[in-house]
Amino acid sequence: MSSAFAVTRPVNLCEAEPAITEEQLWKGLHYQARNAGIVREVGFGYFPDVFTEIFEAHAATIMYCEMDTGKRVMNVVSYGPDDEMFLAYGFANGIPGVAADQPKPSAKDLNGIIGKTLKEAIALVRQMIKERKL
Repeated sequence: MSSAFAVTRPVNLCEAEPAITEEQLWKGLHYQARNAGIVREVGFGYFPDVFTEIFEAHAATIMYCEMDTGKRVMNVVSYGPDDEMFLAYGFANGIPGVAADQPKPSAKDLNGIIGKTLKEAIALVRQMIKERKL
């Protein structure tokens, strides 16, 4: 059974330094996609998967990833009511690491597992800023 899910996290928590700008976040997402190559191993918590992917980017807002498995991933940069920046990972036609013939994990489990991966991606962008790579 095909499943879908999305997770959102704030980019700049109060204690996180340095603060990430939209431009830096976008460059960091591009860097992570490009430097992964055409074939990469991706792990979402305890769900590892290997697949071929094609990226399509729409400046500073949406990055789509089409996998050879038919699964799709979407990265979305968005803003809340107080102008706080968020990053979301969305999945369609299945979730990487979750077999089509297996039941979809609970929303709580997926939020924790994928949310951890999302937080790590944000932390990597922050580290790249500290190292002056962005």
